Amino acid sequence: MRALVVTSVHRADDPRIRERTLRSLAGAFEVRYATRAPGPSTGGDHEWVELPGGRLRRWWAALRQMCRRDLAVVSVHDPELVPAALLARLLRRVPVVVDVHEDVPAQVRHRAWVWRPLRPAAAWAAARALRLAERFATVTLAEPNYRHLFRRDHPVFPNYPAAGSLPPPAPDAGYLVYVGDITEERGAVDMVEAAGAMDEKRPLRLVGRCRADLAELLRRRAAACGVSLELLGPLPHFRAMEEAAGASAGFSLLHDLPNYRDSLPTKVIEYLALGVPVVASELAGTREALAGRAAVEVVPPGDPLAAARAVARLLAEDARTGAALQASVVRRSLVWPDAAVRRLYLQTARVMRS
Repeated sequence: MRALVVTSVHRADDPRIRERTLRSLAGAFEVRYATRAPGPSTGGDHEWVELPGGRLRRWWAALRQMCRRDLAVVSVHDPELVPAALLARLLRRVPVVVDVHEDVPAQVRHRAWVWRPLRPAAAWAAARALRLAERFATVTLAEPNYRHLFRRDHPVFPNYPAAGSLPPPAPDAGYLVYVGDITEERGAVDMVEAAGAMDEKRPLRLVGRCRADLAELLRRRAAACGVSLELLGPLPHFRAMEEAAGASAGFSLLHDLPNYRDSLPTKVIEYLALGVPVVASELAGTREALAGRAAVEVVPPGDPLAAARAVARLLAEDARTGAALQASVVRRSLVWPDAAVRRLYLQTARVMRS
């Protein structure tokens, strides 16, 4: 049986798609992976297909891939591909699973690339696309707090690290780290200012995509604050985790926005699984996930001075020792549900075909 995993928006190395969903499916299907260029940094368990051009052209290319006759099931990861998946379902009767990564309607309301007067309409359209998916496809969620977007309950596959996807804990190399998309809303400027506010300054490494104008702003702020800043760009997931593993502390300074408020930042779990102490914004989802865990400091969103003090406390308390002790517990207890994902796709392929 062949499964198509398709995204026209996310990068090919997106961890939830490439390292988790695709690897799970590769245990039961021949997997075709359709994304925009560049392709994934690792292969061997799938056939990669490029979706060329801009957003509209990629949409049509994705539809063509979904209509191929050799598919047992399609895994869709973008709300904008839901109408294409519906067409493929009608034309080819192909079973579809729509995986919801985030609260897209809430996210759209704060996206700079969406013209402000159009944001309410774009958010409404995103919400309607998700409701449409519920009518003709199997829906899976990255977090339980996305259930309010739907009329019915749907399976939740938490964004925990997959077994074997992380490097071992590493010695403290003396720098601070952040892994993920680098944006103002995710606290990029706050991290630079927090590093600059520390009495004992440490280098700061940011791993992920960053707009050119923001990168220039961060470099200027870092120079003004006396911070040694490295913008490493997007790295393959395992390589990014190797960078995180050597850090004295990991940042997750999300701003208090609807899309982040109740979410669990995946990077927080990854830091803890690597034995790295965490400084995170005090938001409901983060607070719930981190309750009772060692080597964790939560700070008010948008407060770099509080973040600097939190890092200093972690360093003074030798929090890395406590983080290292709980790393194996985190790896065992918070793990991607590989077998459950594979079982759902197999069941969808069989039931929806019949």
